[in-house]
Amino acid sequence: MKSASIALLLLTAVCSHAAEPPTLILMGGSYRTCSSLLAEDCRPDQRDFPGARGAPEYRLDPARFSEILDPAYWQTRRGAPGLHALRNMLGKAHAASGNALLNAEALARAFETADAVTWNGLLTAEQDLILSAFEQLQQSNGIRKREQVRLDGGNRPYDAALFRQLVLEAGKRSHGRKPRIAFTTSASINGFDAVDFYRDLLAQAGAEPVWWPVDAALAEARFGGTGGCAFLQTMRRNAFSSLGRERVFPDLDAEQKAACADPKTLDGVPDSVQALFLDGGDQWLHRQTFFGRDDQPNPWLLAVRAAFHRGDLVVAGTSAGAAVQSGRSGMITNGTSMNALSHGAIAFPGSMPEGCERAKRCPIPLREDDLTWWHGGGLDLLGNVLVDTHVSERRRELRLVTLMGALADSSEKGPLAGIGVDETSALTVRLVADGLQLEASGQSGAWWFEPPSARTPVGGWTVRGHYLAPGVGLLWSKGRMQLLSPASPVNPGQSIGFVGGDALQPEVLRSVVWHLARIDAQSTELSALDFRLRISVLPGSRRWQGPQGQQGITDLELTLARP
Repeated sequence: MKSASIALLLLTAVCSHAAEPPTLILMGGSYRTCSSLLAEDCRPDQRDFPGARGAPEYRLDPARFSEILDPAYWQTRRGAPGLHALRNMLGKAHAASGNALLNAEALARAFETADAVTWNGLLTAEQDLILSAFEQLQQSNGIRKREQVRLDGGNRPYDAALFRQLVLEAGKRSHGRKPRIAFTTSASINGFDAVDFYRDLLAQAGAEPVWWPVDAALAEARFGGTGGCAFLQTMRRNAFSSLGRERVFPDLDAEQKAACADPKTLDGVPDSVQALFLDGGDQWLHRQTFFGRDDQPNPWLLAVRAAFHRGDLVVAGTSAGAAVQSGRSGMITNGTSMNALSHGAIAFPGSMPEGCERAKRCPIPLREDDLTWWHGGGLDLLGNVLVDTHVSERRRELRLVTLMGALADSSEKGPLAGIGVDETSALTVRLVADGLQLEASGQSGAWWFEPPSARTPVGGWTVRGHYLAPGVGLLWSKGRMQLLSPASPVNPGQSIGFVGGDALQPEVLRSVVWHLARIDAQSTELSALDFRLRISVLPGSRRWQGPQGQQGITDLELTLARP
């Protein structure tokens, strides 16, 4: 049952006679590209950006109070401070700050100083709504200033390489022309903010960038039957808790409204480009972009799926843009490994409200860091897999496997595999006739977990896993991980530094597995709260070394149990 969805997708790909196989690039997030807003990620000689947009600036203008205090917004915010308290807080902050130009931190501090109880009683999204209303347009000679990117100006080579890899894959489908790559910013509460960044980045990587301005607000205007394009600004406020985007980004606001008024062109983007890139942020916002109120795929997602399975459209995503690629069994929306081990996995519609513990407004009986998931899954391009990102760096390995076990226990459609991509890394997945071709790239690599094969008493499990480092091609076929290319031998003399013993600390589990690969050890044991995690190398395991010293190893057995 678990392999049926993959088999159907493979049959579809083979029968389409595509010149290139359906290809998905999953990026783990946190790339550090040099830009005018991220100058600290630039080499010292690359940090000057004359005329570029700078960090957001704010002015506490009383003329914005009325749109902030619109009852139509606040009446839907259960448990929020009342309008009278909000009005008083705004007035006190303005009396103290006047018309000074402030950064975001100073403006937030002004509100907290004015009324800490009211400010801290707001969810982060509600605080963001208030801040956004006061953001100022940055312009020169009547033209909006733009963020500028220097793709090759950064401190690390991985970011440029990952995006050039995307351009290369798209170029295989562009018949000798510069590939057209569409991108969305639909995972962001301020989707306009990153448009300049991705346009510049993709152009420098060698593509013709196309902003596909779809998001949850535009989806509501296009398919929701609630008034259409004329109410797009209101829909933005409701979907993103954001105000004043038309003032700060007037050209992009006009561009999105023009796209809304031309649905034929808007809906046809997946068929007019060779790749689609989904940004990072909140995967639930991506999902709201591509699913209707009935939790069914909307025409945009159907078009993406069709072009992808023909092999005509490479799909890539970073962070939330990768996590939303999960299959139909479920999609992770929130949580830490610590809460996963303590409280299990909890089905919840949407993202956990950020700041709900501070504001004492978490949905009872949940906690802000609980592992939550949605049973409708994600975009489901690959079949029934579960995708997570920032995995080693944010200690997410055990939350991924915990959810896999919960889904396998509760449903016949549990995930075929769990994919966990590390930061500044990518896993390219190609649907081929005999399985899934896999290739890791970037700084570290990616985890591949098979479904738990056994349960241990009191919440534990046994699972087979693989760490896929760059340097080799692999094939996942019939439940086995196979190497397709010669592997570089492991260099046992090269140190990887300290190896800790707590699996819930950042990067420890990856470091331990790399250490096992390098010294040819057979097993080790780590702690994880009141559990013990035993890692054993199974017979037939293969090991290799990546180009930057990364360690790859197949066929590990991980057993989580209480002592």
